[in-house]
Amino acid sequence: MKKQQIRKPPSFDPFTQLTNEYVRIILSYLNVFDLVRSARVCRRWREIIEKDPLMFEYVNLENIDSSKPLFPILKIFSRDKTIISMKLPPHATQTDTAYMFMQLPQSIQYLKFTNINMEFSKIFTRKFPNFKSLTLVNSKNRKKPFDEIEMKSFLTLKSAQELNFQQLPWEDSFISIFSEFNLQVLCIYDCPNLTNDSLYLISKHCKLLQKLLVGGSEQVYNAQISKSGFQIDLVHLKSLEIRYCSRIGDQSLDIIASSFPTLIEFALVRNNFEKCAKISDQAFKNMQDLQLQRLSIIYTRKLRDQAHIYISKFHQLKYLCLRNCPLQYDVSIWNENCPLLEELDVSGDSWVSQSFVLGIAQHQNLKIFWLGHFEHGDLDCDTKLQQYPPEGLFLESIFKKETSFPKLHTLHLEHDCNLTYWLYARISKLRPKLFFR
Repeated sequence: MKKQQIRKPPSFDPFTQLTNEYVRIILSYLNVFDLVRSARVCRRWREIIEKDPLMFEYVNLENIDSSKPLFPILKIFSRDKTIISMKLPPHATQTDTAYMFMQLPQSIQYLKFTNINMEFSKIFTRKFPNFKSLTLVNSKNRKKPFDEIEMKSFLTLKSAQELNFQQLPWEDSFISIFSEFNLQVLCIYDCPNLTNDSLYLISKHCKLLQKLLVGGSEQVYNAQISKSGFQIDLVHLKSLEIRYCSRIGDQSLDIIASSFPTLIEFALVRNNFEKCAKISDQAFKNMQDLQLQRLSIIYTRKLRDQAHIYISKFHQLKYLCLRNCPLQYDVSIWNENCPLLEELDVSGDSWVSQSFVLGIAQHQNLKIFWLGHFEHGDLDCDTKLQQYPPEGLFLESIFKKETSFPKLHTLHLEHDCNLTYWLYARISKLRPKLFFR
């Protein structure tokens, strides 16, 4: 018998069945580099990509391979595009950046420079009336502070309401230009050189500030900012975050509560490897007069049996993070006293106890729950996993009850815990609609 000839079906392009609008939506999910390459596929795609002003609304070049030349990509930008946000990669040169800046349309609102090893006086030469946010990241380890000419060039962006600085070679003289802005958000992190005088100058030149983030880095702590630095006047401040400052303790939080009575968000970030001022139950007591909606204290080992009682006084609380804090008490008092609580993070080496989970399981509004190491420390995962029955059976029994976590839709399990896989297998069968992370 003769073998039947297998005929290949004629080539078919499914995109021909779609309107230009649907093709545009599909292509909009591509990054800029892939968009430029896709524009070479056919004439139709090129017209859709290059003529649609909304295709490049949000341009993120941060992950572009350093071997890829930027100039061909930047060349596609022109002033007739509607670009709202632009993030440049670390390997962008001063020439690339200056060219890009000259091509940016008046619609630009957000800019992020990952490499600040360049003279900004040669780049910031145009004004953008709708500009809102500037982010500068010192990824290439610039040592030289901004000189006077460079600082004045920043005033071309003085319509900005938000400034973010990371790892900058800091000098307090830079703060003087803030008075030309109507700043509402100021973030200066990974900056060990900030001092109490810096905070004073910020309060002097940023009267309208609503959010302030200051501190050092996880590798180099700030040892200069202390409690006296927060005896300043920022009457509109609503959000304060302090990162990696070793001298911030209970007394500092007492001063913060009295200095900023309008605070609704507060975060204090520390880690396990630096000796810091003590944060204990007293810290929450000192802040009871604040109408906090978001509270985050990351890493302290000094919490005792009164902490959860003082936390229950924050009746407006919606988000609570106590990552890497020991939590071994019944917190059922939060069910009535913190009825608005929607997200609770007790992940990390928190050593979450049975009584804690049993208490919070009855909360009627909790939607997102981050669970840390259950009934053991981070070094005891293997030992606990070998036990039978495993301690996770207690958690399984809680999720079997329909009254437990009635509105929970997302459960974050500790990724460094060997019990996580066992819990996921058990709980996912009991709650198939629950989203796990």
